[in-house]
Amino acid sequence: MTPSGRAAPVSGTGAGVRRARSGSGSRTGAGSSGARTADAASAAAADAAGSGRAAAFWNACPRRRLDWRDPGDGRAVVLRPKFGESRAGRWLAARLGDPCYRIRLDEVGAFIWRACDGETPLLEIAARLRAEFGARVEPAEERLARFVQTMLRSRMVEACVSEHRPARPAD
Repeated sequence: MTPSGRAAPVSGTGAGVRRARSGSGSRTGAGSSGARTADAASAAAADAAGSGRAAAFWNACPRRRLDWRDPGDGRAVVLRPKFGESRAGRWLAARLGDPCYRIRLDEVGAFIWRACDGETPLLEIAARLRAEFGARVEPAEERLARFVQTMLRSRMVEACVSEHRPARPAD
């Protein structure tokens, strides 16, 4: 968190996303996990979500807002309109050739992106992430929270609140 109370910007470590200008380029890796304990990761993720809204954050079910492609290698390419989603933006993009930026997600980012179906709460996504990638994604809750917050700020996903899910259990 920054001194102003906003979530700190995500660097290349663990974000799972890299913007590419052209059709080629490298992708981000999983990043280093560090030597944090699960309790510290859970506390950091809850702090990143806002102390009073932590349960609501973990029970939220993110839903994708943008079109995307599956290249078939375990990764994903998110297509973000260059000139916005307005009528004028779509008109301009259609006349200038390639209408979208391509955001290339690594395996971890693509796994999270696919799980953002509007029905799966973040708590369950974190459990699936840990089951799929193991120690490679630790601290899983913190990484998931940062990645989802970045996608929310970028309007790549929207949060859907699920009323019937239980609150996040204490670790």
